[in-house]
Formats: sequence, C-alpha cells, structure tokens
Amino acid sequence: MSSNKTNCFLFSLFLLCLPVLPIAQGLGIPSFDGKIAVQNIFEFWKGYDARKEPLKVQIVESWNTEQGDVRLVLYSLGKLQGSNKSARPVVAAYLGLPKGKESKPGIVHVHGGGQRANRKRVEDWMKLGYGCVSINWGGKVLEKADTPNTDWDGLAAGFIRPGVTKADQLDHHNIVRPDPNTLFKEPHPLNSSWNLISICVRRALTLLEQTEGVDPGKLGVEGHSMGGRSTVISCIDPRVKAASPSVGGSGYLYDDLWGLPGSARRMTEADGSALYRKCVSAQAHWPHVRAPVLFLGATNDFNSPTEWVVKGMSGLPSETERMLVLAPHLNHRFTDQTSAARFMWMEAHLKKSFRFPKPSGSELVLDTENGIPLFRVQVDQSSGLPVKEVKIYYGYARDPRIRFWRSAEVRKSGKVYEGECPVFDATEPLFAFANVTYEMPRALPSRPGTEATKLLTLSSEYRTAYPDDLRKSKTKPTEKPNRSIDDFSGGWQDWYRLNSRNPHHWRYATRKILDPSWIGPKQGELGLEIETFGDNNQLGVQINVNDWQGYTGRKRDTFVALVDLPKAGTHKLNLPVSQFRNLAWVALRDWDEVTELLLSPANRTENPRARKIDWNGKPPRLVKLEWLGGKMIERPHPHQRRGKIEPGNRVSFDEEFQSAIKDSVELEKLDEKQQSKSPDR
Repeated sequence: MSSNKTNCFLFSLFLLCLPVLPIAQGLGIPSFDGKIAVQNIFEFWKGYDARKEPLKVQIVESWNTEQGDVRLVLYSLGKLQGSNKSARPVVAAYLGLPKGKESKPGIVHVHGGGQRANRKRVEDWMKLGYGCVSINWGGKVLEKADTPNTDWDGLAAGFIRPGVTKADQLDHHNIVRPDPNTLFKEPHPLNSSWNLISICVRRALTLLEQTEGVDPGKLGVEGHSMGGRSTVISCIDPRVKAASPSVGGSGYLYDDLWGLPGSARRMTEADGSALYRKCVSAQAHWPHVRAPVLFLGATNDFNSPTEWVVKGMSGLPSETERMLVLAPHLNHRFTDQTSAARFMWMEAHLKKSFRFPKPSGSELVLDTENGIPLFRVQVDQSSGLPVKEVKIYYGYARDPRIRFWRSAEVRKSGKVYEGECPVFDATEPLFAFANVTYEMPRALPSRPGTEATKLLTLSSEYRTAYPDDLRKSKTKPTEKPNRSIDDFSGGWQDWYRLNSRNPHHWRYATRKILDPSWIGPKQGELGLEIETFGDNNQLGVQINVNDWQGYTGRKRDTFVALVDLPKAGTHKLNLPVSQFRNLAWVALRDWDEVTELLLSPANRTENPRARKIDWNGKPPRLVKLEWLGGKMIERPHPHQRRGKIEPGNRVSFDEEFQSAIKDSVELEKLDEKQQSKSPDR
C-alpha cells in the first residue's frame, strides 16, 4: 500500500457523483403503528426508504493506495423522530474504490462488538476488485483521538455514550423498553440499537449506490459477531444480492438449548421480550431474507451456538440459497480455508465469475448391523472443483459451546463418504456434520490471523439424533473410558491452535478431556510429554472449569499449573490435580468439571505467579497426553448438577459473555501483529 496520504477539506460537503434522491415526505424511520400485538418485521419496515433523505457526505481524509482511493467519510442517517426525542445521527466510515473504469460490485462491512471500522478490510476487498464501505457504528476512535467520528446525537446506540458508565454501554442492544436516551418513551423496536445499526447498514448501501464506479445492482453485506447479527437484520433490504454473516445472527438466543433448562439468555416482559421477538430478533428476520446467505460459523461459538445457527437458517424461504460453514473446535474464529468461503461466495453471486458448490447432502444412519451410528455425506461436485478431503465430526455434549468434536475415520465409496460415530451413552444426543474441502484454481490473499490458501472448506447438512431416536433404533453404547488422550498420530485434529507461528503468543487448546471417554480418573495425574527448542522456559498448563455452565449453579474458574523447563529437549511431566491453582491459589479438587485444556507460555496466562519472561525458541511440539494413576470411575456429564446449589453461586451470563468478547478482541489484536515466520509442524 502506498503511504501517499492527502488531506482533504475537513468537514467540507461532498456529494458523490450520482445525484442524491429528493427528500420524500415523512420521517426517515420505519413506521410503527403501536399495535404491538400484531406488529411484525414486515409491518415495521414497510414504507422505509433508505434513499429518501440526503446522505450529506463529508470527506474527512483520503489515501491513495496501490489498489485505489480510500476515504474516511461521514454520512447522515437522516432525521430520527420519536415520541421521546429526535436525533440526526452521523456515521463515520471508510469508503474505498479500486482502480479501473469498469463498474465494481460493492460490499458493506459491519464490524463486531468492541471493534471499529476497518480500513484494512476495505483494502482487502479492493484487492479483490470490490468497492467497500466499513461503517463505524460503534463510535470507537479511528485514526486518532481527534478524528471526526460517529455521533449518535444522544441516542442509546453504539459503544460511546457521553455520561453513561461503561457497564451500561450495551444497555439497549437487546431490550426495547424506554429510557431518557431512547427515541420513544414507550416500548418500541427503535429503542433497541439493533434496528438503529440496521439503518446504518441500509444507508451505507445507499452510499455505495451513489458512488461512481460501484454497480448498484451488485451489493453485498458481510459482518462479524455483532456485525453478523446486523447483517442478518439488514439483508432483508432487497438491494442486498449476497450476504455473509459470521458468528452472529443465529437467533433463538432467548430459548433454552435442548435438555438445558436455564441456558438461555434472560429477557423479561419488562424489557419488552414479546415485542423484541417480533421486531428485533434475528429469527424474526430470517423468513424475509431473499439474498443468498453464507453463514460463517465456529463449532464452539459463544455468540451463535451451532444448533441455533442451523435452526435460524432453516427459517429462510425455500427459494433462498444458503450455505453453512463451520470451523471445527474454534470459538469466534475461523480456519484459513473456511474464511475463504466468504470471499468466494461474493465472487459467485456478485461477480458471477465462480461456480460455488451446493451444500453436500448427509444422513445419520442409526439402524446399523453393529449398532454404531453411521454418518454418510453425498459430496456435491457440481462446481467442478476437485475434492481434496472430507472430514466427519461428531460429538455428544448438549451445550455446543463446550462440545468436543470427535473425528471419524472416513471411508469413500464413489461420491459417498462415510464414517462411524460410536456413542458413549445412549441417553445423550448425537450431533454430526462433515467438512468438504475443495481445491481452488487460485489462492486468496492472506488476512489477519490467516494464511493465503487455495483450499475452500464447506460444511455438509447438519444432523442430530436425540435420545428418543437412539432408543428406538439399534444403537448400542460401545465407547469406553480411555487413559490415552492423544498420541498426535492424527496431528492436531482434536485441537485448535492460535498464533501458532508466534514464539511468544502461541496457544494450543482442546476440549477432549470433557468428552466422557477421556474425563480424568479420580485422583489421577495428567501426563504430558512435550519437546521444547529453547532454554529457560516456563510452561502454563491451564484448566478451565464450568465454561458456560451457569445453568448448573456452578461457577466458571481457571486453574493453572506452572512448569519450569530450564533446558531444551523432551520433557515428561506428571501433573497432579493439586498442582493446578486459581487466582486465589486454591487447588483444583478433581477433573469432573473440566471443560477445556490450554497450553501456552506461562506469562500468557492470568496466573500472577508466572515468571514475566517471553518464550525462548520456536513453539513446542506435543508428543503424548494421557491419564496416569487414579481410578477410572463413571463421571457425570458436564450439564448435570452436582450436590447442593448455593444461592448466588451462579456466574451471570452477561459477565461470562463480556469476558468472551474481551478475549476475542485481544486475539484479533494479536492477529493484526506481524507473525513469526516459523512454519507449523
């Protein structure tokens, strides 16, 4: 990218080359007739036209890059008039248009919670031949503190609300009740900032429409996390011709997961739950989406649990093209080849220059001769892309946020791939899907946290068998407890790795030790064989307990064992349960409540007794992980309550949710940093 940076007339009025449409009569907000009992999405948005008020575009700064021109602009949302107050919000955004005389498709990028508009994302899309606008709906600082920015004009929206405490910043995302900073003094859909963000997105579509060089008939929207949710509720706009939400927008978040009473997020009638479900929730929007949708998910995502993603997408009209992509083992992140799907989706539907595969059909066969369920996938080959590999995943845990996904041994017969999915306990559900990886003709450019790849991974149809299904079939529980957790003969298939090329920030993690086959023995030790490549290191072995288990009455906690490794070489470690300590230096009592195991440099844990030293040498190699000693006994499932539940013992969902957002934002910051060149092993 060229660093040739040009200052433009700050706050000077700049109307883009296409003329702004004349102001229509009426207010620039959706209609609402007060008939809450019959109100719905269609009625609410009926008559709204995101074109009818001038955008009043102002250029703040501009940059000449190798790809084209990027501008930091401000645009108006129009007049928002309610019974409580009126406002004229202004939104900051990066707007980029690549070089070339031909008309380009346009992309609206919607950032996630705790994030901001992303100039690099704009430039990434420009490299691929798209115009792009990245909106700063959250209002966070952009280039520098004094840069003109988003101004919600006093509304309860975004993240920056003058005079409002940090704890209350998100107060009006998920409720419709009024407060002094809402548009309406009565419950109203526009008291929820989700609908205000949707207006931001729709006005950004207008911005692209009115930008010379952008084809107004080829517009797409992509958004991550909260931006994914905003994508879903905005792509009912008929101008959207392709949509790609990621890890946000599933819907049904206020419904309990199957077999887990109390697992839903909480919303009361006082918050306006009935109106929220009708006019704000993602599930209310899915039936009205006509644009082709690719949902980019992660199997263990905290913000859009997998079962709810599947259910949400099932609400799409039958004629709406859809595709689900799941990154195995990950939470709020993606692999290189799953991330590639989003870009090829836009290529297929906006440029019409790529033939995207169709979803691969699947079935979960329960009545087998040996009593072991069999997952079959009919791989779609309509695109002509060569199939590189097919992986079948299955798991048992009721809560998808903590579920460990096993890898089946896959065999091929013609176009059909199949793998056995043995069960441990027939009173628990079975979940299964396949990931199909295709070879692409060209590599996509790398992005933060990913490498350039010529592989495209897509997920098959998702299947579930509940205990009633298993009981009525010939399914037999055949799995047994196993002391050998991993010998790494299958590589990293049961793990996820973060920053694996960075010698100082690497992290290896697995949920395998919550699977009923690998829950630790009573008073047993964790045996770890590890090879290191530098002297004077300290390893942090972290155990998370009760992740997302508030509905059991148990608190989430983190325990860390600190292990000094003075010399490079192979180390055989025996770690008793008592070696793992939390922040209060209380020892872990047993392995029963473990939900995740993580390995990292000790100074990357939250243990205050860790030495403040960076890891020396390249990231380590894991050789073996096993249980030693103790007694293998029957263990309770993660969702089951143990003993008496003490009042006030439950960690609030909001507390854990905000912690997950913080972790995600920190990891994304690391992605932006220059990564080590050391290769993965």
